[in-house]
Amino acid sequence: MNRPVVYAALQNFCEWDDRPRRILQETGFHLEENRLGRRLKGEEMAKVLGGADAVLAGVEPYDANILAALPRLRCISRCGAGTDSIDLAAARQRGIAVLATADEVVEPVAQMTVAMILSLARNLPLHLADFRQGFWKKRTGFLLSEWTIGLVGFGRIGRAVASYLGPFGPRILAADPRLRPADLPGGIQGRDLPALLREADLVSLHAGRDREEGPLIGAGELALMRRGAFLVNTARGFLVDEAALLDALQGGWIAGAALDVFESEPYSGPLARLPQVVATPHVSTLTRASRAAMELRCAQNLVDFFAKVSQGAG
Repeated sequence: MNRPVVYAALQNFCEWDDRPRRILQETGFHLEENRLGRRLKGEEMAKVLGGADAVLAGVEPYDANILAALPRLRCISRCGAGTDSIDLAAARQRGIAVLATADEVVEPVAQMTVAMILSLARNLPLHLADFRQGFWKKRTGFLLSEWTIGLVGFGRIGRAVASYLGPFGPRILAADPRLRPADLPGGIQGRDLPALLREADLVSLHAGRDREEGPLIGAGELALMRRGAFLVNTARGFLVDEAALLDALQGGWIAGAALDVFESEPYSGPLARLPQVVATPHVSTLTRASRAAMELRCAQNLVDFFAKVSQGAG
């Protein structure tokens, strides 16, 4: 079998741990790396990835047209859990395997979610905005034990968030159509989405959903939420109708939001300029330990995939 060409499309590869690079090189792959210092753009991907048999993928787009322009591509090994940037149907049709690193993202995303919840509870974004403008204004915050927190989606990350929140003492609700009441841990109360939105002081999104289904939280859902409630999204940007959220925030219906993901990234829209919004650039998974673990799993997924291919060919 010829030496497979692997292109590492990640903006920063092996920044904290060189093992993924060494594993690929030592197991016979020819490794090429993204040296642009930025995410690949759709219009350049056919040229950049044209000779690749496999790609270590970030969140750059792999739509049907791009996949059709990559005839050698056999595997996309995604460094992360989400595959929203990949046309999975087109990949299946072309026989391209799509792998991910779902387990490695649970701890960092859950911790980031809790950090965002705490920042909203204690008015950190508003205090920071005041301080930078020279104002010394004290704002009364909340204890998490005062709140009902609604988790929309109760898979691995939602469960980890609930576990981390437990010692703070909030009432926790979970909405997930895949759940049966018997599946809920003790102390977690199940609700359908409308009921959760009506009851929660803060709603945190951890749901899986196809982009084609549209936003999960739009104007109607925001109107169901309590006046003065908060919204956190560390899941997928398209889950929230950003225009509707902007209206709800500017009108004072929603008191604040914390957003790590956006419909279109990099994001530079008006939500990022509101003082009551915590906005971060899609970094929930980005810690030294978790990034190293994700890249290592991403590389090992490729090694395992081509080993099976080689065995099948033999």
